[in-house]
Amino acid sequence: MNLLHGKNNPLSRAFATAAAIAILAVAPAAIDSSARAEGKGLDVEIPFQIEALKTTGLVAPYYVQPMGDHMIVSDQAGGIYTVNFDGKTTPAPGAAKIKHPAGIAIAPDGFGKYAGEIFVLSAAGGDKSPCEVERIDASGKVSVFAQLPDAKSGPATACRDLEFGPAGSPYAGKLYAATSGNSTIYEIDPSGNVNFFGTYQDPMPFELTTIGFTPASDPKAPNSMLVGMHLQMGSAAKVGRISIVGPDGKMGDVYQIGFIRPAGFAWSPDNFGTYPHEFFIAETGKFSSENKGFRDGLIARVEKGSPRTWATGLMDPSDMKFIGGKMVICDPAERGVGGGAIVIISSMM
Repeated sequence: MNLLHGKNNPLSRAFATAAAIAILAVAPAAIDSSARAEGKGLDVEIPFQIEALKTTGLVAPYYVQPMGDHMIVSDQAGGIYTVNFDGKTTPAPGAAKIKHPAGIAIAPDGFGKYAGEIFVLSAAGGDKSPCEVERIDASGKVSVFAQLPDAKSGPATACRDLEFGPAGSPYAGKLYAATSGNSTIYEIDPSGNVNFFGTYQDPMPFELTTIGFTPASDPKAPNSMLVGMHLQMGSAAKVGRISIVGPDGKMGDVYQIGFIRPAGFAWSPDNFGTYPHEFFIAETGKFSSENKGFRDGLIARVEKGSPRTWATGLMDPSDMKFIGGKMVICDPAERGVGGGAIVIISSMM
């Protein structure tokens, strides 16, 4: 039942809203319905709500990280921005110099002398040029922290995610960068030294999309790295997966499978409504540029070990994090090619 998909007239919308509230008051956990917010076509299961933030100056949000009570976002069109939940967008000091940013990360305590500084995976000459890690210090000065060398599988092009290993895990104290041009993850220490962590082209070449880490309490792969992968030779086949990668860089078992292009994943916090401590996955699907603008991007929630569609209507989600008790999704094509948005899903309870 989809209470908010009625005809577009005020009476119908008012009746649908009243009915939704009445049902929510009786049995919030048993509802099989959806709520629609301002972004055209965006839907999510009640009792959650979904909206596309109106941000000025941010063109195509790509990767996101929490930064205090707000977020910091890379823009495919160039630059790094801080954004709050009202949509206020501010260019990060000095970050306008970064023309082709991808993954972004905030240095934790223990990463040399750089705690709190912003690190960005970027290709100075565009998507086909070699990736490098750039550092933005507290004064806004931008400098190259590390150059990523070519691997046997090819040059370090097509920059993707950048993540610090979590404290208390085997990956702590290191920075990890994923590049899809050669299907490689690099490991970087606080001195800027770069090592090859792993290349993932056997038995098939994979495009890497995102890096994440399981909590110590995870029953399947505690304190492990997870990597989102898309089969390069099968753009529409649902053989994309999230794979486990050990501290030695070797790929282990598949954690989840059944996607075209898994683009972000995270565990929900305590205050995420009726679904605390659950695993959510952003699925890009086919890119809008090859899909005639069809909204096949979605969010899946893992239930009894299997991913189930939970939110729909996204265009090309590229990253997802939980920040301030809300799900934050970067979608660089939410409003069409060249017009992205940050999509927020929050609990109504």
